[in-house]
Amino acid sequence: MKIAFSFGATVALLASMANAHTYLSKMVLDGQQTAEGQCIRPYPQNRNFPVKDVLSTDITCGVGGVSKTASETCPVEAGSTITVEWHHNDDSPSDDIIDGTHLGPCMVYMAPLESNGAGDVWFKIFEDGYDAASNTWCVDKIRSNGGKLDVPLPADIKSGDYLLRTEIIALHESDTDYAVNPARGSQFYVNCAQLSVKDGGDAVPEGYSIPGIYKSDSPGIIFNLYSSYTSYPIPGPPVYVSGSGSGSGGEDTDATSAEEPTTQAPPEDTTGAAEETTSASEETEDAPAQESSNVPKTDEVPAENTGDIESNYTDASTEPDAPEATETPESSPSSEDSPVYSTDGSAADASTDAPEEQPTSSAPVHTTTTTVAAPPGKCH
Repeated sequence: MKIAFSFGATVALLASMANAHTYLSKMVLDGQQTAEGQCIRPYPQNRNFPVKDVLSTDITCGVGGVSKTASETCPVEAGSTITVEWHHNDDSPSDDIIDGTHLGPCMVYMAPLESNGAGDVWFKIFEDGYDAASNTWCVDKIRSNGGKLDVPLPADIKSGDYLLRTEIIALHESDTDYAVNPARGSQFYVNCAQLSVKDGGDAVPEGYSIPGIYKSDSPGIIFNLYSSYTSYPIPGPPVYVSGSGSGSGGEDTDATSAEEPTTQAPPEDTTGAAEETTSASEETEDAPAQESSNVPKTDEVPAENTGDIESNYTDASTEPDAPEATETPESSPSSEDSPVYSTDGSAADASTDAPEEQPTSSAPVHTTTTTVAAPPGKCH
């Protein structure tokens, strides 16, 4: 259905989009509230503007984040739960945190401070995407909780100084690949804080490179928020789980990669040799021969290729104008607060006549169907 926006409707839409951005404002560490910006790397001029180029170094710690250091590094206990807090304009109680149309996941990573975030050093410690049971996104949850999100730190990582990287991905324009149209694409709200972890263990989780974990067309980076969906593939590596050991990460929640099928080995084929009776001793000679098929190996998902794309938002004081809307769904997502934080067929009988067991594969299935319709708005 084609529509023509009136001038008043266009102004209202742009005003709504102006209430979109967010930034990491403060934290609660070992029960102590930090001041705004304390132990957080200095903000750029437009501190609540997103990064859009996933190949830019700005995706590491935000615009200019790798070239600056925080004035202090805050101590925190390994295994404790910290609270990170986002805001739109400031940390006042009336602040709107982030616009309600900017639905998407939240993720938190850590890396040794001495690395300054360069190389295969980042490991994910937290992620929250879409909960089909309650029809809520992580953005809904932080909006309903004053911008706050609780994040447990691994208990077994080595003591020492770390970067803590917080990230929100807003998906309201993610139906378009940024590499194809830089005026649209997913929006990444990224900041880095500096923490000094004490009383840790000896674990060194497997690290990944940022930039490097995302492509502009990766599942979860490309996502149509206005279509029907029952799940969301959270991008990036799996979450590291304490006790899983160095270089591993518990349940693999990396939805950017295809899930590998589970294949069972076929049954053994054992053949008995015919009996031979000798005239002298009537001895019976068996000559069994066994053939076992090996379990076929599954290929790993190839590494993501990256290209060089200039960021549309790097050090920009303004964002590009919204594209002209000529076609829109029937309803728009509301910018009102979303629900309060909440928590999250039979197999066919096997044939007894089947000669062998066939390989099977499984994949998670969500049953709740959600439809969100809205004109993809431009963020200003």
